[in-house]
Amino acid sequence: MSEALQLPVIDLSSEDRLSTAKSIRQRVQSLNLGIVSQACLDLGFFYLVNHGVEEELIKKVFEHSKKFFALPLEEKVNFAVNNHRGYTGLYDEKLDTSLNTAIGDAKESFYIGTLAENHLNQWPSEGM
Repeated sequence: MSEALQLPVIDLSSEDRLSTAKSIRQRVQSLNLGIVSQACLDLGFFYLVNHGVEEELIKKVFEHSKKFFALPLEEKVNFAVNNHRGYTGLYDEKLDTSLNTAIGDAKESFYIGTLAENHLNQWPSEGM
């Protein structure tokens, strides 16, 4: 029987328990980044704990995500990636270039990031 994979757990706990983006960034930078890097290379993801993001906010983000991805394609393409932010559709990206396939990945994405003058986020209207 094969051994179960262990999901890497990255703990951002700190004494000050601040939850601002700046403090989270500082805590991530103070981690042994080899652990984060290895988790991304080995499995492609990890589980983040003690990050300071409120459960209610996480719940709302997932609710909005489900609403957005349930929209018809004709509406989602209005938010197509523009300057590295926004929607990418099925087969639009090929993240593993070592695969010898002509088609992209079977996934949809919606990219956002920290605010910057050059890379603004795109947001659907409240009613969506």
